[in-house]
Amino acid sequence: MMLSRGFASRCADTEYTLLESNRFREAILGSRHTFKNADEFRNAIYQMSLAGRFQYKYKKNSPTHMSVKCSVEDCPWKITTHAVEGNEILRVYTYQVNHNHIAQDECSSKVRVSSKRGVVVVEDVFRTTPEYLPRQICKDFERDHGVQLTYNQAWHLKEKTKERVYGSPRASYAYLPWLCHRLREINPGTIAEYTSHEGHFKQLFIAHAFSIQGFTMGCRPVLAIDSYHLSGPYKEALLSAIAYDADDGMFLLALGVVGSENYEDWYWFLEKLKGILDGQEVIIISDRHQGILHSVSELFGVENHAYCYRHVKENFSSFFNRQNIRGKKGKEDALLLLDNIAYARLDIDYNEAFEKLVRFNGDLARWVAENSPEHWAMSKFLKKRWDKMTTNIAESFNAWLREERHQTIYTLLMMHMDKLVAMLDTHMRGTDKWKSVVGPKTEENLMSNIMRSAPITVMPYLGETFKVFTGEVYLVVDMQQHKCTCLTWQMSGLPCPHVCAMIRTLRHDVYDYIDPCFKVSTQQLIYSGQFQPLPTHNMPKVCEAGTLQDGQGNVFPSLQPPQVRRPPGRPRQRRIESQFSHKRAIHCSRCNGIGHNRSKCNNPLP
Repeated sequence: MMLSRGFASRCADTEYTLLESNRFREAILGSRHTFKNADEFRNAIYQMSLAGRFQYKYKKNSPTHMSVKCSVEDCPWKITTHAVEGNEILRVYTYQVNHNHIAQDECSSKVRVSSKRGVVVVEDVFRTTPEYLPRQICKDFERDHGVQLTYNQAWHLKEKTKERVYGSPRASYAYLPWLCHRLREINPGTIAEYTSHEGHFKQLFIAHAFSIQGFTMGCRPVLAIDSYHLSGPYKEALLSAIAYDADDGMFLLALGVVGSENYEDWYWFLEKLKGILDGQEVIIISDRHQGILHSVSELFGVENHAYCYRHVKENFSSFFNRQNIRGKKGKEDALLLLDNIAYARLDIDYNEAFEKLVRFNGDLARWVAENSPEHWAMSKFLKKRWDKMTTNIAESFNAWLREERHQTIYTLLMMHMDKLVAMLDTHMRGTDKWKSVVGPKTEENLMSNIMRSAPITVMPYLGETFKVFTGEVYLVVDMQQHKCTCLTWQMSGLPCPHVCAMIRTLRHDVYDYIDPCFKVSTQQLIYSGQFQPLPTHNMPKVCEAGTLQDGQGNVFPSLQPPQVRRPPGRPRQRRIESQFSHKRAIHCSRCNGIGHNRSKCNNPLP
């Protein structure tokens, strides 16, 4: 069986040697070979059976005396061990591992499959390639060991290997009290708290001191919140609050793990989030989940809640599909009108776009009016939201942790912390490469506005007020109050094309008119803190009562997994895709055309 190209390339990247039976032939070196315990001896026997492709059976199987022989009658293959001085260590005394010539073919007819012992075989592959698929395990076992596994056996084998490498999901909850204590101890100012009910895990909230300091010192007061379901035996959800750094980079402020995404859990998470803001007013951007709607309005005020426009647009599109309006062009026109309504900065532009939608279809216009445009339309939202219309940055965070969500909760938090520090370090070092006082993304937006300002005419007025003419309308720019009648300067913090035209006329530096939150000095403040690593060489020990005790004598209460379990069946691996996501184009391998595959190709070959 040939390996897939993708798996072979990953093995080449990790310099991993594929599964081999030969390396198991000397799992037992001979008489006087000792093993730490009986289980280690059983693993060695199983590895030898894979290498020699034969069946075996136990004549004696106890922690102190074990005797194994070949399943074929009259075959001399035999190994016997005894305990050493009454302890768990086993030593080989009888060692006869040569099959006779007559029985050799019969011995190798079929090898037993053991998911418990097979973990040892695939463990090395799994450590270097965590995405090792069950179907690839089946191919490797048949090619290297002559064993045919079913998909179900391979899947259970991978799950057992995950538990061996990362620990069981159930046992990982016991370390959460210690982990919260260590996070607060190593990085003072970190908020790491959990709740429980009758000894079972309920909620977890973590906000690192580095993140709290960075947000307070320079991030704009806008947070995108979202949830992501974790895979595993328990119905957990990962909650996150994401901010923007000076160049619109992802900056995690807080995350939480809760039993389910409901009002109680969202309220608890947002209440903790409000506590670390120390009274600072922020704008919360989210979807319209009922738990979020009620908790945000109660804690932050209904006027500070902005709805994600992408979710609104998807709901509008679904409503459109139920109206029996025929034609693809009709839907494109309706969505374009909705965009004009959402992104209109002036009330007059909003009203004009809304009237066009009324003339297009009255039911669609009523849907817009009934779905709270004051929370998602720019001209209707009363607070400054810095032109942030969606929760895409929170969605990016969820995709960023796509692999980690399959781990136990303890492994998830540890892997996330290392990955977070790596991202923060990348952003911090990337600041040294900025070619101006603002970041590359901000520079690109600014240069676009400067290019668009070329045909604009400027007429100075008294009192640092200027009248600009775009070729269609006149607008007023007030330099003293940093205002433009198009409202772009006030809403985004960046000079609009009208302001850029005025700056060019005055021969001023355009960077003097940018909000300080975009500048390199702010970026340096955001990433000026320290983040100490968490050592795990002194992990606490589990006591007989189920509690944990570390090396300093601190005792932590026993914590069990959540009482709610995931329903039977394989959980969904992929999220429901957005209606507006870009799908990969299909290429034909026969004619190299687009839009069809080889089996449906009707094009003549050249």
